[in-house]
Amino acid sequence: MPIPGYKELLGKDHHEEGENDDNILFLLMGPARCGKTLYCKTFFQSHLKAGSSGIFLSSTLTKRQYQNLFTGISNILNSNSFFINPFLREQTDPNEFNNSELNNSLFDIKKEIDKIIFSLKLEQKNQHIGEKDKENSLPSLQQKRICMVIDSLSHLFNIFDEKDVLRFINALSFSLKNNNILSIFTIDDTVVERSIINKILPVFDGVLQIKLDEKEDEIVRQIKFLSLTGFSSNHSSWIKFELDKNSLLSFPNSSALICSVCKASIKTKPVFYLDMAFHDNHLELYKKLIGIYGNSGISDLGPSSVIYANFFFIDIVGLSNPSLSVRKQIEKIEFLNNFVISSEIFRKSSDKKILPTGDGMAIGFTSNPEAPLNLSMQLHAKLKKHNIGKDDESSLAVRIGIASGPVFIVNDANNNQNIWGPGIIFARRVMDIGDNNHILIDGGLAQSLITLDDKYKEIIHYVGDYQIKHGQIIKLYSAYKENYFGNKDIPVKMKCLPI
Repeated sequence: MPIPGYKELLGKDHHEEGENDDNILFLLMGPARCGKTLYCKTFFQSHLKAGSSGIFLSSTLTKRQYQNLFTGISNILNSNSFFINPFLREQTDPNEFNNSELNNSLFDIKKEIDKIIFSLKLEQKNQHIGEKDKENSLPSLQQKRICMVIDSLSHLFNIFDEKDVLRFINALSFSLKNNNILSIFTIDDTVVERSIINKILPVFDGVLQIKLDEKEDEIVRQIKFLSLTGFSSNHSSWIKFELDKNSLLSFPNSSALICSVCKASIKTKPVFYLDMAFHDNHLELYKKLIGIYGNSGISDLGPSSVIYANFFFIDIVGLSNPSLSVRKQIEKIEFLNNFVISSEIFRKSSDKKILPTGDGMAIGFTSNPEAPLNLSMQLHAKLKKHNIGKDDESSLAVRIGIASGPVFIVNDANNNQNIWGPGIIFARRVMDIGDNNHILIDGGLAQSLITLDDKYKEIIHYVGDYQIKHGQIIKLYSAYKENYFGNKDIPVKMKCLPI
């Protein structure tokens, strides 16, 4: 297993699809105190105990703190690993850290790492030659590994010039991959600007996200894969992990379905409705509550609450095309995320609830029915500019569905919120009807907007009735203004319907 929780994170045996999983560079993202260093500890210690050699680079740990982190394996640690702190190295030149030479010290670190790698490779080669004829010899050269931890890039970006850190990461990544060294880099994505993170993402073969939820009676740590090269699909759910008495990670079995009403594990046979799981006796309760309260908010439903929101649901057209590389897919997702979060309506709306969906996102606006359409128009303006001069592979094509409905809201102690329910599902159904550049709107919300302001009469156009899942008929509208935003063509799915 290359990293802790690898099999659990993917949700299947990684040998079914993955290849050469020992030679991968991982980026672990998450805020301070969420457990990034402890994750690296578990990774590093497990490989050292398996006979690997290791290099641990940290700009925040002293040598004593590093040794205390691995108290239980001090004998292996001293003989099989190297610790580097860029600020605690012995200097031959007392002026090495003056302003003119500070940035160059990163490249001295790179040279030091290369020397260590060379010495480890040479030592393994000599050991292999000396023992190849012995019976019951130690693991062969092909079986032994070198692993590395770089914890944390955030501190390097804070201390050194951005360009020098980027060069250091790129140069180091080539060296690690060339020497088949399994590595984990960590970064605090709450303090490092997203634009910087976007620049380093293509370097990595796997990207993980880690988070910490502090509740009254417990601390919940979770991790998930954001991307992994070589896999056609990734397990994108959050996976809980725990820490044992030695602060090492373990992944308990957490495969039980959760009831969408009471949020408790479903230990009996679940029932499903609108892609959600319920206890058998809770499904009717859910239907009754939605039927009674309709579009108004339902509060205090067990540990969760239900609100009514106006949803913007978007995905990238053609992202699953097998001819598109994983890195190109990641690039498209990052472009879309940046365009959305830089839009004026997104920045100014404080009432929004966001749900990433892998190839897009759902955003619920709880008080402004105009926000989803305004965000769509602003986003199309950015995409139009972005796509100028680009071929089909590099251009960014999206489709958008807009609808209103109720969703469940679950708040944690840090006021982070997860949302899911009929409102999001309905918006997705609307979006699924569309093609590239379509901004499709459910009839109820479309009529509300037209009533709200006359300007919407000029840009919101009735398309027709369409039957979605479960036999539900919706009146479908399309928002467009030629040469500015939207797609005036009838969606292909609607053209195929019998009249």
